[in-house]
Amino acid sequence: MQAFILFRHGKISEEWRDKFYGRLDVPLSEEGIKESIEVVSTLSNLDGLVRVYASPLERALFPASLLAERKGIELIIDPLLVEIDYGSWAGRRREEIMGDPLYWERFRDESVRAPNGESIRDIRERARAFWEKVKGLEPKGVTIVFTHGGFLRALFCELLSLPSKHFFSIEVLHLRAMLVLLFEDGNFLIRGVNVPASEVGKIIALSYW
Repeated sequence: MQAFILFRHGKISEEWRDKFYGRLDVPLSEEGIKESIEVVSTLSNLDGLVRVYASPLERALFPASLLAERKGIELIIDPLLVEIDYGSWAGRRREEIMGDPLYWERFRDESVRAPNGESIRDIRERARAFWEKVKGLEPKGVTIVFTHGGFLRALFCELLSLPSKHFFSIEVLHLRAMLVLLFEDGNFLIRGVNVPASEVGKIIALSYW
């Protein structure tokens, strides 16, 4: 059996919170840095860690690098894990973008892209490609992933074969985890969503039966 623990990055700097940022490499806030370090300290006590994956964006890469260094395990930076590309919307205020009819069309049509950016279908395809890649990893054990809210929504929809209209119905909190167990026969179990790092070890240790 394999366990995948997938985290959204920590809180970003205040000046970016009312903007679309997507793939822009915006910094963590002081609170985000502090909480990332606390999460890494907690995860360092988990048994069975074999590797850490991270998006190349610093807000996700920061805790991943700390954890990999502290545990002496492999760090894999994977561009599939990056946040959705908002294209020409990136860096602009949310209230401005929400005045664009194209923004609302994305809720109805998964193929609609932000100008020069990605669609929901695009990020779902990336999430599917990542999952297919990591399912057969050796050695088996616990894999930690630091990524982004959009990616985790996409992966959740892919794993459960949900229509893309549910993409925006899933709340993904900062530095909370989605726990997925993968069994030898290829079946999986989502054991939790928005799980605090302090509870991850307890949940993984629970008997499935």
